[in-house]
Amino acid sequence: MRRTLIHILLLALVVTGCDFRPLADMNNVSYVRVYIDEDITNVTGGYCHPEFRHPIWRRPDIFRIALYDTGSGDIVAERYLRHQGDDERGHYYDGYIIVDPGTYHFAAWNFGTETTVVDKENNLFRANASTREIYTRNRSDFESVRYDADHLLLAEERDINIPRHEKIDTLRDAGGNPFFTASSIVKSYYVQIGVKGSRWLSSASSLISGMSAGAHLYDRDITAYGETALSFGMTGGLIGGDEEHACIYSTFGTFGRLEGTSSELKITFEVVTTYGSKFEVTVPMDEVWLTEDALQRQWLIIDEEIEIPEPPEPEEGGMNPAVDDWGDVESDIVI
Repeated sequence: MRRTLIHILLLALVVTGCDFRPLADMNNVSYVRVYIDEDITNVTGGYCHPEFRHPIWRRPDIFRIALYDTGSGDIVAERYLRHQGDDERGHYYDGYIIVDPGTYHFAAWNFGTETTVVDKENNLFRANASTREIYTRNRSDFESVRYDADHLLLAEERDINIPRHEKIDTLRDAGGNPFFTASSIVKSYYVQIGVKGSRWLSSASSLISGMSAGAHLYDRDITAYGETALSFGMTGGLIGGDEEHACIYSTFGTFGRLEGTSSELKITFEVVTTYGSKFEVTVPMDEVWLTEDALQRQWLIIDEEIEIPEPPEPEEGGMNPAVDDWGDVESDIVI
């Protein structure tokens, strides 16, 4: 009997203490579809040497979409799109978002990039993308050194009018299309320089200066975030399989080169000897950025050859190793 009374009292408390209502107001539900532009130079195509290694393209798992107040820029509504599909237009992400009637700015970008970080995304006028910093002035010759950027696919649309509706509506871009298209705010550049004596190398790391440290999501502007140098490794290769045309190369991602800044490529080589030695070479890049290959194809082909000195003969009983092929070995940058 006592147990029955306790159950009745608990039920009364639940009924009188809770206001049962839907988890969300299903009015003004809008369908959103975001296609991705997968035509990325030097990543999905447009290679300088197709036989060389190039970055592996992986589609994002999740897209974040957000609607912002047009006056303050503050976020009003957001969702994460996980469902994916394909049709004649390409690969897309879709889902639903609920927001009051009004006029909003729209933005969508891929979530979960490894090196590219989106910051202050709760306000569109302040939101920016950048990469993580490795070194600052007190540890390098540059103001800052950062990782090169992962591709951030961004779709943005201003002044989207969402009327009051009871049935599910579809968000549209300025042209009336019932979808948005996200394209990368990062460019991938291929860089290459000839090497003589590459058999003595085990690895090479690089810094390239004159790059923008970030980009603004609202207008993709890269000028407001200062200059940085980007760090990336380089790989050895034989152009056309010819040992007489050995080179080192890499593909790096950047928000862009800042106009009016001087650009240098600083390469740190590690030479395989009995004791292990390193040396650095600095190559001016300003003229390379102005070549047709750079402007039209995003290829930075340095018309020079770096000669790697042959290691000295070992003393009796020592070893004299050589590397006929390169492995995936990375070394710390000497700063």
